[in-house]
Amino acid sequence: MAINETKIGGVSPSEVPVAYRLSRLSLTFGIMSLLLLPVFSVPGLILGILASAKETPARRFYMPGIITSIISILLVIIVFILVRVILSIFGLTFSDFKDIDHVLEVIADFVVSHS
Repeated sequence: MAINETKIGGVSPSEVPVAYRLSRLSLTFGIMSLLLLPVFSVPGLILGILASAKETPARRFYMPGIITSIISILLVIIVFILVRVILSIFGLTFSDFKDIDHVLEVIADFVVSHS
């Protein structure tokens, strides 16, 4: 299934009228932020907000873009917090992984201490 045919909230980007360009982009970026990369979540959110101001009748098209962008941002924050908590359980921080040699040393120490 192509990204243009993926339906969020019963709407796919290809169904959005051409006049609603910002709404179409918001919806597309929102879908891409969930399926591919969270990098698309901030542009999807910004475009959705712009579309809400300029393309008011297209509410059913830009709202799913805003919602999926917010969900993607929240998922990134949750994953970041979970990684931070898991690292703290093992007594590590993000700075412990500043270079590959240090990462290998941390892994070796972990394996030796738990074997």
